[in-house]
Amino acid sequence: MLAVAEHDGVQMARGTIRFLGGRFKACLYVVDGLVIDTGPRTLRSETIPFLRDIPVEQVALTHLHEDHVGLAHWLSQSKGAEVLIHSQAVPVALKGSPLPWHRRLCWGSYIPFASRPLPEKIERDHHTFEVIPTPGHTEDHVVFYERNKGWLFTGDFFITTHPVQWDPNESAEQFFMSFERVLSLDFDTIFCGHAGIITGNGKDLLRQKFEYLLDLRERVVALYKKGYSLRQIDRTLFPQKPITTYITSGQWSSYHMVASLLESARDYLKPAELA
Repeated sequence: MLAVAEHDGVQMARGTIRFLGGRFKACLYVVDGLVIDTGPRTLRSETIPFLRDIPVEQVALTHLHEDHVGLAHWLSQSKGAEVLIHSQAVPVALKGSPLPWHRRLCWGSYIPFASRPLPEKIERDHHTFEVIPTPGHTEDHVVFYERNKGWLFTGDFFITTHPVQWDPNESAEQFFMSFERVLSLDFDTIFCGHAGIITGNGKDLLRQKFEYLLDLRERVVALYKKGYSLRQIDRTLFPQKPITTYITSGQWSSYHMVASLLESARDYLKPAELA
């Protein structure tokens, strides 16, 4: 069932998918004729009726992952909506992307869609959304900042304060630069692509995630300096693995987070220590 909520004129629709014993949530947001992310295709039977009677002129996508762009094609074709995404994702979205089996079964493959590069700002009738590059989760990831409201639409930038697994393509170095950029902004409400609407302390929670990753990097480096291998560091810091690590054969894993955090430490480790 689709859970619908509203905050300060922003409508949220969040669906839940049950997959291999887990529950996975995905959100989309509608405000001022703009849809921010679209949810996955596997939720289309619930999401399309919600969107059908809502005026939509534009779609802004935080990044090209199937749980965020699954209905971009439908919104473009059925609503005539202009779809906007990071410039480097435009040609990829037009031809489609192959997916690992677990992502394909959980979220569904998106139908390729035409789009235009995101501008620096999205001007709507009553709101202006600044497009802030936030690579880390993916290279094409952005967040949308409404300065006058103190809103931040975060896609997959937040999700949780204490992540325990990453995809192998996620970059700690890019995350840290993105956190510094985002935490310089003035906001208190975040609209997360999975956790939903968080009011009042959104910036504090993002800062907590940043500090958690910085602390985790220090622990990774300390163990590495003692001669631990990456596998040993991973087993030491994350002895208990979530079920998704096993389901995905390690595609989502704390090991990838440990490896990326160590790589991001190269600027303050001596070359011999990273050999």
